[in-house]
Amino acid sequence: MENINSCLQALQALLEVPWPRSKVGNDQALSVELLSVLHRLIVTRESPSIQLAVLELVQLIVCAAQEHVKEKRHIDDGAAEKETVPEFGEGRDTGGLVPGKSLVFGALELCLCTLVRKLPQLSPKLAGSPTGRGGQTCFLSNTDCRLVTSALAILSELPSICSPEGSVSVLPTVLYLLLGVLREAVKGSVGAESGQLVPGILQALRTVLTSPMSRAEKSRGAWTELLQCALHTLLESWNTDKMEPGVDEVTMLTSLTIFLLYASAEVSTVEPLQTRCIQAFRASLESKDPVVLSKSYQLLVSLFQGPAPVARPFILALGGRLVSQLEEVEKSRPQGPAELQAVQDAIRALEALVFAADETHRPQLVAVLLPILISLLLDENALASAPAASRSLHESALRDLMRIGPQHSAVFKALMASAPHMKARLEAAVKGNQESVNTKAQAPRVISKNTPSIQLKINFL
Repeated sequence: MENINSCLQALQALLEVPWPRSKVGNDQALSVELLSVLHRLIVTRESPSIQLAVLELVQLIVCAAQEHVKEKRHIDDGAAEKETVPEFGEGRDTGGLVPGKSLVFGALELCLCTLVRKLPQLSPKLAGSPTGRGGQTCFLSNTDCRLVTSALAILSELPSICSPEGSVSVLPTVLYLLLGVLREAVKGSVGAESGQLVPGILQALRTVLTSPMSRAEKSRGAWTELLQCALHTLLESWNTDKMEPGVDEVTMLTSLTIFLLYASAEVSTVEPLQTRCIQAFRASLESKDPVVLSKSYQLLVSLFQGPAPVARPFILALGGRLVSQLEEVEKSRPQGPAELQAVQDAIRALEALVFAADETHRPQLVAVLLPILISLLLDENALASAPAASRSLHESALRDLMRIGPQHSAVFKALMASAPHMKARLEAAVKGNQESVNTKAQAPRVISKNTPSIQLKINFL
């Protein structure tokens, strides 16, 4: 066991140096043979340290191949064709990946072996068998989660070392495994450590969606269709799986947002996918869980600031609901930190919507935002007896008004002139805030006057 670890560490040290790594990257037969040896180690050794070391080595081998492919593409890329990705890469013109000769196929086999051993549910043959444990929970340890996320990271990089046609061949398997692990994590069927999986899953998904092959001329159409199928699968699992409140739904919303922001607009702007994505967010805005609400608003901020073809339908569909929810806060103010955070995130979402609008329409939206912020202010009597969350909301709303008002002075002045009650409410809040600041500034001086110059260590009274 020690000898194996020593050999793996030596190989890792070797591949971390650019020159040896370039030699491995240039010699595909050597890379494939290395992967074959590492695959046998994964199958025959249960030691977590060995398995982690194997996956780290596979990442370095894939990295070496990426550097080699990038160098070749740079050389092959003629001055007249800077916008297209050259043909160089595994799969060439046919897209074929030959077992035993393909680095991509070897890495895919090794990653599949790792994932299925930890999550047998990913294999259709094992999903319903005693070995696969059916729908039972697979409790993954911290090390297991690291193994799974490492395998996903490798998978997500494989399309980048393929030709456009080769990337189309490998993409369905990569997406199937990625979404399969995501499904198991969301369903809570991987145990208490599943929260450690989520960042790795989402990062791998983002890497795939931003692959240059998704925009290459020869593979763009096929990638768009496959990514649309993946988005459909994600939406279907959302509808059919019974998700726990909070974390699970948040993970689904986040993965959906990554699809919307990082895939090309052609993927998500077709029907019925676009409508179903909007419906998913509309449903999340009706959640009674403040954590889900808060994350929904945060994700909407990202969507509203995203590409116009993606952002515009969400703004039109959800903007009205966002405004009505904030208008209701005046009657039902937050009572705790989670509710306060949700309201503050809703304000950020509405602000993002305002600044995403065209310059011609922005003043009208600012005229909607400012009254909402003023409605969150408390009068002096209510402020003194309000819960901490309500007071914090008052203070944050006042800060937002002081920040946004000067940026849109014409709209602000017109609103104050047309609504005397709002002006009076804002002036009272500003005056109260100033008095509070002055009181805090004077407090140290008052204390110093009343404090005796000689302190007695014992109270004789």
